[in-house]
Amino acid sequence: MIRSLPLLLVVALLSCSEPPGTVKVNLNVKTAPGTPVVTYGDQALSVDELNKKFGEMNPYARMRFQTMDAKKDYVDQAVRFELMAREAAKRGLQNNPAVVEALKQVMVRELLRKELDESKPVVPAESITEYYEKHHGDYVKPAMVRLSHVFLTKEHKAKAEELLKAAEALAPHDYAGFAKLARENSENPQTKALDGDMRFLSEDELSKTYGPEVFAAQAELTQVGQVLPRLVETKDGFHILKLQGRQVALNLTLEQVKPSIEATLQNELRQSRYKDFVDKLKKDANVKVDGAALASVVVDSKDAKAPGPGGAQVQPPPNPRPTQ
Repeated sequence: MIRSLPLLLVVALLSCSEPPGTVKVNLNVKTAPGTPVVTYGDQALSVDELNKKFGEMNPYARMRFQTMDAKKDYVDQAVRFELMAREAAKRGLQNNPAVVEALKQVMVRELLRKELDESKPVVPAESITEYYEKHHGDYVKPAMVRLSHVFLTKEHKAKAEELLKAAEALAPHDYAGFAKLARENSENPQTKALDGDMRFLSEDELSKTYGPEVFAAQAELTQVGQVLPRLVETKDGFHILKLQGRQVALNLTLEQVKPSIEATLQNELRQSRYKDFVDKLKKDANVKVDGAALASVVVDSKDAKAPGPGGAQVQPPPNPRPTQ
């Protein structure tokens, strides 16, 4: 089957005398006029149609059809596909439940494209500025460092020196080993519960929480996983420090992040339009749910299988996150 020349199904509502939802299928849709390359029955495949199909392919796919034999093979497959589609319609397969379900999925995707995607909502400039100011902390951040430590009070200096040797003997990425040392020996109750993890802290936070000596010492750690080869003494005691990571300072201006914020707000507007559109359809159709009947439905997970073609749910895409 040729992926680049799909069967074109056009549906049109029949007269009001037909049951609601009844459609007819027109298989004779022309995508482009022009000189016929091949005819079948009263239909034809034209030069312009083929040019259009080849033009829609990526360059690598087009390379396969440079020779006359390759083009003949493409046309042969295209005609085969159309003839089999018409034979299927003659046999009434357009009303097969699986075919109907697949057609509905395509129709719904096209409906949402026309309803929501053909024209992007305009985001006011003031909304972009308001979003930037509201989420300012996402775009402007100080440099941060993440350390782990084992802390001992001053009366336990000898023990601190022994633990420093044990920490230095660990492999740089043996975070579990260092965590064990902190869990079993550290005398800082807050970080002891976190296996010595001090979490990401800015320069000011690190200095205020653990002392300027710790802040000054962390600058000596240049590799993630490195243990400082000396004890850091503060007024409270001794720290054994291990570097877990660093985050560079972030200072993105409104102009730099404007496109990503605009995309985020456009998607939020799309989500809102999608909800309003569906709510209107439900209201117009007078949708009602019988809770008692729904509760009586048995869902047995013992023989759970992946959803088939009929199990797809129609949802708008999730919100994109602003890039930083």
